[in-house]
Amino acid sequence: MNRWQRRICFALIFFILQAWMAVPAWASGGSDPDVRLDRTLRQYVQELKQNPDTKGMLVGYEVYSLDRHKAVSSWQESKTFVPGSTLKLLVSAALLDRWPRELRIPTELYIDGRVAGGVLRGDVILKGYGDPSLTVDKLDQLAQALVKKGIRKMSGDIVVDDSYYDSVRLGTSWMWDDELFPFSAQIGAVSVNGNTVRVKVTPGRLGKPPRVTVSPAPDYVRVVNRAVTEDGDNQNLTITRTRAKNELVISGKIGTDHPGLTVKRTVVEPGLFAGYVFKERLQKKGMLAGKHTTVITGAVSAQAERIGQIVSPPMDQLLRHMTKKSDNFFAEMLLKQLGAREAGEGSAEAGIRAIQSFARDRAGMNLQFRQVDGSGLSRQDAISPHHLVQLLETMDRHPAGERFWSLLPVAGVDGTLKNRMTGTPGEKHVRAKTGGEFGLAGIAVAQSGERFAFSVLIKGAQKKALAKALQDRIAITLATYPDLPDPGELPPEEAYLLSDAIDPLLADEAYAGMISGIMVQSVDHGEVLYRHHAEALLTPASNIKLFTAGAALRSLGMDYRFKTELYRTGPIRDGVLKGDLVMKGYGDPTLATDGPLRVQEGPVIEQIVSDLKALGIQRVEGNVVADAGIFTDDVYGDGWSWDDESEYYQPQITALSLNRGTVRLDYLPGEKAGDPIRLTLSPKTDYVRVVNEVVTGPAGSENTLKIWRDRGTNTIRLSGSLPLDFGGDYTRVPVENPHLYAGHVLKEQLEQAGISFSARSGVTSGPVPEESELLRRYLSPPLAEVIQYLNKNSDNFYAEMILKTIGFEKKGEGTAKAGISVVTDYSRSLGVDLNADLLDGSGLTRRNQLASAHLVGLLTALTEEPYFSAIYDSLPIAGVDGTLRSRMKNTAAAGNLRGKTGSLTDVSALSGYVSTQDGERLAYSMLMNGYTSGSMRELQDKIGVLLAEFKREQR
Repeated sequence: MNRWQRRICFALIFFILQAWMAVPAWASGGSDPDVRLDRTLRQYVQELKQNPDTKGMLVGYEVYSLDRHKAVSSWQESKTFVPGSTLKLLVSAALLDRWPRELRIPTELYIDGRVAGGVLRGDVILKGYGDPSLTVDKLDQLAQALVKKGIRKMSGDIVVDDSYYDSVRLGTSWMWDDELFPFSAQIGAVSVNGNTVRVKVTPGRLGKPPRVTVSPAPDYVRVVNRAVTEDGDNQNLTITRTRAKNELVISGKIGTDHPGLTVKRTVVEPGLFAGYVFKERLQKKGMLAGKHTTVITGAVSAQAERIGQIVSPPMDQLLRHMTKKSDNFFAEMLLKQLGAREAGEGSAEAGIRAIQSFARDRAGMNLQFRQVDGSGLSRQDAISPHHLVQLLETMDRHPAGERFWSLLPVAGVDGTLKNRMTGTPGEKHVRAKTGGEFGLAGIAVAQSGERFAFSVLIKGAQKKALAKALQDRIAITLATYPDLPDPGELPPEEAYLLSDAIDPLLADEAYAGMISGIMVQSVDHGEVLYRHHAEALLTPASNIKLFTAGAALRSLGMDYRFKTELYRTGPIRDGVLKGDLVMKGYGDPTLATDGPLRVQEGPVIEQIVSDLKALGIQRVEGNVVADAGIFTDDVYGDGWSWDDESEYYQPQITALSLNRGTVRLDYLPGEKAGDPIRLTLSPKTDYVRVVNEVVTGPAGSENTLKIWRDRGTNTIRLSGSLPLDFGGDYTRVPVENPHLYAGHVLKEQLEQAGISFSARSGVTSGPVPEESELLRRYLSPPLAEVIQYLNKNSDNFYAEMILKTIGFEKKGEGTAKAGISVVTDYSRSLGVDLNADLLDGSGLTRRNQLASAHLVGLLTALTEEPYFSAIYDSLPIAGVDGTLRSRMKNTAAAGNLRGKTGSLTDVSALSGYVSTQDGERLAYSMLMNGYTSGSMRELQDKIGVLLAEFKREQR
C-alpha cells in the first residue's frame, strides 16, 4: 500500500474500534467484573455473525489472570487454528529457556594452502553456524583477516561450508508463489543479507529497456529484462524470480520521469550466494590472482587454518529483532540453531523436537498441536489459544520472564504494533506477538493494574483489517478492565432436529482441537436438520471440485469434448514433411499414451503416430512444436506447496499435457539382497533422467525407498532400500513442462514407428503459425464422463485443466482466475452467494476458504439442474467405489450415501447426498480442520451412518 492507502486503512480500523468500544446502551447490571468481561467478549463473537464481512470468521480466545492465576474468559480455547507469526513465541520461549542472553553465533574464515610472497596458493573457506544477521559489511571484516595474515592475493577457490544446517532450504508446505519475497527466503548455515538481493529498475531511453542493477553479487543472478521505457512518470513493473532458479524477470513499463523502483528478491542456494558475495568483496580489494576463482560448497579440511571469525549480536538482540519485526528468516535460522545445538542436527525437525520437549516438560502443555516451522509461515501449523496462554503463563513465572516480555511489540510504540491501538487504553499497556490476520497473543495490563495473558486466534478472515480490529478490540477491552458495562445474557444457541444426535459426537474429547462446519438440509422439504458453524469459512480441500464440476457442466454442456489438434507447417513431398509438426492443446485431461497411465478412452499418442503414417509421412525435416498457449497462467495453483512438486497429486498444468503430466515408475526388489531394484519407466522416454540408487535389503527389512524430482528439472532420483520380500508397487512423478513432454514422447514414438527426423530437428514450444494446415483433431470423451473420473478419483489435474478451460471458453482467458470468475458467476446464478475465497479448482491450496452452508446450498440447487444426474453419478458411493469404496461398509450408508471427499494434512471434508430410512433425500456438508487425536474420517462416517439411519417418525 502507498502512504495514503495506509492512512485510509488505519483511519478505517480506528473508526471501527471506536464504534465497537462505544459504551453500549445495556444496563450495567452484574457487579462481577469477570462476568462482565466474559459476556462482553462473547458479545463480540456474536456480532461477527451479523456483519456480512465477518460472518464467516471464526474466533477462539482465552484470557488468564497472571495475578490471580485463573482463566477469566474463554471461547473455543481448545480449538486449533493456523497461528501465523504468533508461533514465533514458541521459538523465543524455548531459546530463552536454554541459552544465556550473551550467546553469539560465529562465522569463520579458513585458508587451506600455502602462503608465499603474499600469495595464497590454495582455497579460502567460509564456514557458517547459522548467523541470521550476517551482512556484506561483516564479510568485509572477514576479508580483512586475509590482509592481517599477509595475504595480498589468492589463486584457489572460495569454498563455502554450510554443513552446520541441513540442505532443506524452505519450510514444510510453504507456498511456491511466495518464494521470491524476503519473508519466504531460503535457509542455510551461511546466509548473507537474509538471502536477498536488491533490484533497482530505472528508466532507460524512450522505447528501450530500463536499466537494471542488482546488488550484492550481480553475477550470481541472471536478469531477463522484458520491460520498456515509455513517456510519463508512472510504472507498472513486475519483478519476479523464476521458480527454482536465480533468474530475475522484469516486465511491464516505466516512465522516463519515474525515479525508479527498488525491491528485494530472494536467491536460490544461500551458501553459494554467500560465496559469490565474498568473492565480490575480494575482487573489490584486488585480492584475486586471476579470473579462474570459482565458488563451490565443501567442508573445512583437517589441515585448514582458521584465520578469522566474526560473531552475531547477543541472542536476546536476535530474538528481539525476530519478535518485534516478526522476521520469518530469523525465526527459521534460530529454529535450526536450536536443533543443531540441542541435538547436533541443524534441521527444523530437530528444533521442533526441542521445542516440544520444552512445551511438555516446562510449560506443561499437551502436545496436541502441530508445528512444522519456526516462523508460522506454513498453514500446516495448528495450535490452540489455550496452548499459547499456557506458554505465556509459563514464561511469566520463568527466570527469563522479563527477557521474554521485553521481546514483544508494544501497542502504539514499536514493532508490528507500532500503529495499532493508538489513542486507546491499549496503547503502551499491551505487549503482544502479532500474527497478521491469524492472531494476537501477549499480555495486557488493565486499568486496575491486573495483568492478563491472552491469546486470540482467527480463522476465515476475508478482510485482514477486520480480523486485526477484532484482535485489538479484545486487547483494548482487557486494558479497560474492570470498567466494563454488562451486555447482559446472550441468546442461547439454536437447536435443530439432529442436535441431540450429532452434538455429542463433536464433543468427544478426541476432537477437542478440531474446528468443524457442518450442515444438513432436507432436499425434499428444505428444512435445516442440523447446523454447526455452518457459515464458518474453512479449508475445504477437494470439496471445492463440486463447484468446478457444476460450473463446467453448466457452462460447457454435458456433451462438450476437449480437443487436441495436429498441424503441419509445410508441404509433404515424396513422404517428407518440409516443415514442423505442431500439436496444439486445448486442456484435454485425457490425452495419454496407451498403457498403464491411460485412465479414460481419450486420445492416445499411438493413434496420432498411426494417423501420420497413414498420411504417408516417412520423414520430418522440421521440429515437433508444442502449443500450450491457450493457458497463460502459472503451472501451479495459487498457494500450492513447494514440497509437493514431486507428488503425483500436484502436477504442472499446461493446455497440452500427457498422462496427467506424469511418468510412472513400477518397482520390485532385485533377485537377492544387495542387488539394485528392478525399475520400469512408463512411457519409455528420454524426457526424464532417472537416477536409481535403491538397493534390495534383506527380507523383513525396513522399506526406506524415497522418490523425488529435482526442482526445476526432469531428473528423478530414487534412494533407500526395498526389502527382498516386498511385493512391488508403483508411483507417478510429475514432469517439468508437460507440453514439451507431450511433444518429446510424440517425436520418440514417431521415430520408433520408422518416421525419421533431420539432425537439426528438436522439440520446441510456440504457437501454431497462421499458414499451418490442420491434419487431425482428436476429441476427449464427453464432459459428463470426464467429470465422473474427476470426482470418483478426486483428480487434481483434471480439476485444474477443467477450471482453466472454462475460463478460456467463457471469459476468453485460460487462467485459474478466469475460471474462478465463471464458477463465481455460476454459483450466484444458483442463489449461492460465494462470500468465500476460491483460488483453484482442485482444493489443493490452503488459501481456499469455503463454508458448509455454501456446499449445501450448491448441492440443494443442483438437484433442479438438467445436468444433476451427471453430478450425482460422479460422486463416490459409500462402501462401493471411488474415494469412499472402503468407508461405511456394512452400514445403512453403504450403497446409499454419496459424497465428495477432501483431504489435506489436518483437513478432512465430505459433502454430498444421503437418503434416510424414510426415503427422504438429504444434502450434507462436513468440513473439518485442525489438529486432532481422533480420526476425522471416522467421525464423518459416524455422522453419515446416523443420517442414513434417520427416520422422522422416531422423533
